[in-house]
Amino acid sequence: MQIKVAVLVDVQNLQETFERQGMEVRYDALKDYLKAELGLDEREIKFLAFVPYKREDDRRMRLIDALSFMGFRVVTKPVREHPDGGMKANMDVELVLEAVNLISAVGEMVIVTGDSDFVPLVDYLSRRGIRVTVLGPGRGSTSVELIRASDHYSNLDSLAGVVIPRFHEEPPLPEA
Repeated sequence: MQIKVAVLVDVQNLQETFERQGMEVRYDALKDYLKAELGLDEREIKFLAFVPYKREDDRRMRLIDALSFMGFRVVTKPVREHPDGGMKANMDVELVLEAVNLISAVGEMVIVTGDSDFVPLVDYLSRRGIRVTVLGPGRGSTSVELIRASDHYSNLDSLAGVVIPRFHEEPPLPEA
């Protein structure tokens, strides 16, 4: 079977947006939604997730593993720390390069982000004949310019079971 659609997920953008709201993304539910919405078999969709990480961030490392086990091709990059204490955790270039490399292989791309930095990419893909759907956070978190540039936009918040209240693990109770 030939790949028909590429799904590119800007994990950092989603994590930052939804964590501020006390929510989290269920990437397995996102995959299931996209397979049903696109009416395609999983073998006809290439799922890619772009994830910056710090080795000491166990939660992020578990997310990378989980995404891999779910069938995402996970593109990672270590977070760069600046001398002033700031951090650079941006995967935009990697996502753009993957998208451009996939142009000849697919007729449609789904970009999962709210980041306006991807407007030029969406414009470029559209000019190359690729249909572009943007799935982005709601509540004003997705750039209006990105929505306008896309062929179709869906609000992630409105997709049943995809964005859920963030679960906080409780420490185990001591045994009596």
